[in-house]
Amino acid sequence: MRRHSRLRILFLALVATCATALAAPAPAQAAPGGPGATTTPAAATENVGPVQLRFTGAGSGPLNIARRAAMEEALSKAAATGFNASQCRVTNGVDHEQAAGYWFSTRQLTCVGEPVVTATYLHLNRYFKPYKDHVSSVWHVPDGYNLEGSLGLLHTSPAPGTGPLYLCVVRGDNFVSRHVNCEGQEYVTRLGWIYDSPPPGVANVPVYRCLGNGTRELFESNDPNCEGHIVGGPHGYSLIG
Repeated sequence: MRRHSRLRILFLALVATCATALAAPAPAQAAPGGPGATTTPAAATENVGPVQLRFTGAGSGPLNIARRAAMEEALSKAAATGFNASQCRVTNGVDHEQAAGYWFSTRQLTCVGEPVVTATYLHLNRYFKPYKDHVSSVWHVPDGYNLEGSLGLLHTSPAPGTGPLYLCVVRGDNFVSRHVNCEGQEYVTRLGWIYDSPPPGVANVPVYRCLGNGTRELFESNDPNCEGHIVGGPHGYSLIG
């Protein structure tokens, strides 16, 4: 009950910030890092937070081979997203001996900065983990989330009339924000650039902040009625394509 009350209070605050973000975004603060971080990640440009993603690899065999295979798989996933090895560091790793001399290893990399992305746009997809959480992202999401559909296209770099959109989290509940400081909550990553107002001459759709009626879970929708749930302010306008 206490968690629901806190999320309701947060939602009301987020609605207020969303309402002002499109007209005149507040000066952004530096984005906090991931859980336990004590430093602020470098911004790609002034007041714009970085892309910050985690990649996990696994390997098996003799310990040295298992570890190397796990690292190689994690680095391969990072490279496929556009990161190079110098942008990544090991943030977690487990070695488990399954039999004498035979190991299973995992390595998690956290990569921060500007990945090389050749696409002009990326789909802002909405995913759902049953009975748990929605998350909207242009990047990969943790296991257990199922794709529900696209909320439109975001620019992968700044364009006239756009501003950055971020993924944030509060007590395990993912939400998106126009503010690099995540409105006082935990920064996850930058998603892309969304239009402040409907761009002329191109098909577009609004992206709304919503709050589940019973679950008090934050999520995003193109529906101005939030699919029958509580309506927050619009984040901006994504492209249809």
